[in-house]
Amino acid sequence: MLFFLNDGIQENKSGIEHAQMKRLQLFKQFKQPAKIVTRQYSNELHLVTKHAGIADEDFVNLFDYFQNARIVPPKDVTIRDIQIDPHWRRQADGINYSYSKNGHRILYVRRRNDAKKRIINLQYFDHFGKLLNVKWYDVRGFISVEQVYDWQGNITTENYFAPDGKLVLQLAHMKDKRGRKADTYHLFNYQGRDFQFAGLDELTSFFLDQLVTDQKNCGAGPVGLIVDRVYETGWSVLHMKQRVPRYMQLHNDHVNNNDDILHSTLNYNYEWGLHHIKDWDGVIALTPQQDDLKARFAKYGVPIFRIPGPIVPNAVLNKPHVPFAKRIKNQVVMVARLSPEKQQDQLLKAWPQVLASVPEAKLDFWGYANNHFDQQLKKIVAAEKIGHSVTFHGYTTDVNAVYEDAQLLILPSRVEGLPLSLVEAQSHGLPIIANDIKYGPADVVIAGQDGLLTKNGDIDGLARAIISLLTDQERLAQMSAHAYADSRRYSAANVMKRWQEIIDDVNEREAQK
Repeated sequence: MLFFLNDGIQENKSGIEHAQMKRLQLFKQFKQPAKIVTRQYSNELHLVTKHAGIADEDFVNLFDYFQNARIVPPKDVTIRDIQIDPHWRRQADGINYSYSKNGHRILYVRRRNDAKKRIINLQYFDHFGKLLNVKWYDVRGFISVEQVYDWQGNITTENYFAPDGKLVLQLAHMKDKRGRKADTYHLFNYQGRDFQFAGLDELTSFFLDQLVTDQKNCGAGPVGLIVDRVYETGWSVLHMKQRVPRYMQLHNDHVNNNDDILHSTLNYNYEWGLHHIKDWDGVIALTPQQDDLKARFAKYGVPIFRIPGPIVPNAVLNKPHVPFAKRIKNQVVMVARLSPEKQQDQLLKAWPQVLASVPEAKLDFWGYANNHFDQQLKKIVAAEKIGHSVTFHGYTTDVNAVYEDAQLLILPSRVEGLPLSLVEAQSHGLPIIANDIKYGPADVVIAGQDGLLTKNGDIDGLARAIISLLTDQERLAQMSAHAYADSRRYSAANVMKRWQEIIDDVNEREAQK
């Protein structure tokens, strides 16, 4: 059993979550046991996993685990199921209700905006109108957490319940002598004992120790951990009492300066993990280029595996190709988070030159924004007066349709790992223009065959590359045909061969115990 460790999973997913989901499907296809593991609480969690196509059986969350709520039959809880004093005065607030007694609000019932108007939470107030506590319903229909507030409106305590109403876990929000946040967790009557933890990291270590020895969840065979979020969960993994094989997954560039791989500062996401590299059983890089890890870290003797994150399913490889003539002429897309390192700003600054040569060109951005970067990008659009040609669509769950409508995908990033969007686009026959940076684009794009590679920071060069393809539709069509063929390098069978190296390593380490 391999557990893929993450911090949390949300409706808007990054490339890491998408990589985990594709990897899970890969393992299921080849009948290899695997589960995604997260540690953050959300009452919406199982709605998110449902939308993502992740079965409850293939997923373990820390809070679910201790709440005995991994797999719970869902039920609809509506206002008819809530015991409310009939003497309280009820007043509608949109789809929600406020209840009062003697002119003072006592209860506020928040409901979902769906046909059944299921309950989201119950908010209780004292006679001064101060919020006392909020009882949150898990999306599956039971009260999963109660948040208790102080007089200043701060949450002081969070009580987590099993579906049968039993209190199993308590989080106390405290401060140390210097006024800094000092959360503590109290686990009640777990296997007949109470436990206390100084923070989520300690609780996570304990949770993982339980998980890797719980045969209901991991089976009877060897267990290994693939740590996809090293910054968030690495400490907890390396402080487990149970010693199982553990592998640090690099999803991005591990250094901040690729011109000095031996001395550059490290990417903060991997800095702590790489400073403790001797404590890992392996490091997983995405590309052959990233084998330069060995130049800096080979002296520690830790194996470095190369496994691409993107996987092209057989259903996509065998799907009929979209005739190039049916694509929207001069439609250009970029599929990525709106974030400084993705450098959408450079593409926007190149776009006026594109429009001068191809006036009918359209540029669509697909992806959610980090730290309001979209506002900066929209200012550039206004300043360059290109709003008629540029559209921001936000996050989409149907990215395949985006790839199959467009004629060209652009990725002008300054740093990458192995971009999922490049392989996905290629598998749908979409030619690519990407910056030739470490790491990733040169491993996907075969320059001149299925796309072009551009120099990072060369805005004029980026514009020339886009113009050269949009004004040569025959060449674009040829690149589209090559893109379909070249994406077979990332077939499920080819990627699984790489993962088999990790599975074999886990089995060998187990045999040596």
